[in-house]
Amino acid sequence: MRGSVLLAGAFLGAVSLVGAPAHATAPDPYSGNIDTSCSIDVPATVDVGKHAVLKVTVSANSPKTPKGKLDVTISEAGGSAVFSKTVSYSGGTKTVVGPVLPKDDYVAKAKFRPSGKQFDGSRCSELYNVDDINDNNPDGPDGLLPDTGGPAILWLLVGVGLVGGGGATVAYSRRRQTPASI
Repeated sequence: MRGSVLLAGAFLGAVSLVGAPAHATAPDPYSGNIDTSCSIDVPATVDVGKHAVLKVTVSANSPKTPKGKLDVTISEAGGSAVFSKTVSYSGGTKTVVGPVLPKDDYVAKAKFRPSGKQFDGSRCSELYNVDDINDNNPDGPDGLLPDTGGPAILWLLVGVGLVGGGGATVAYSRRRQTPASI
């Protein structure tokens, strides 16, 4: 019995000296880079003969401002690119003026490529169309009906004055017609 205990102890000692077999390490799901988000703002409808003005902003949950390059493209909806431009980005809102395009539906896209390894890149897109605004919307370029909130304030004040004057006239005439008490 004493021999088997010594043998087991020697075996365990040998295994501990050799060590455990090397194991494969799993990839780290956390990259250490800070995520960025991209947003692109373009009017829903651009009038025929006008340039589309794209406003691109990149943000990150970091006190540092993401810096790098913006790849801005305009493509036909479901089609190929008709405009492409790369601009430097160093924070804030970057304005990119697109070309004058014919009537159609388009997709404006932006891709942020950070400089350095602190931030991750991001992408964004926005659908818009080029159309003659006044052809499809007889209410004007803003798309709002004129004076939909009610009559003009002048007419509202005239109406309030007439109602108040009528009420005062009725009250005055009833006081004059009250019979005198005997």
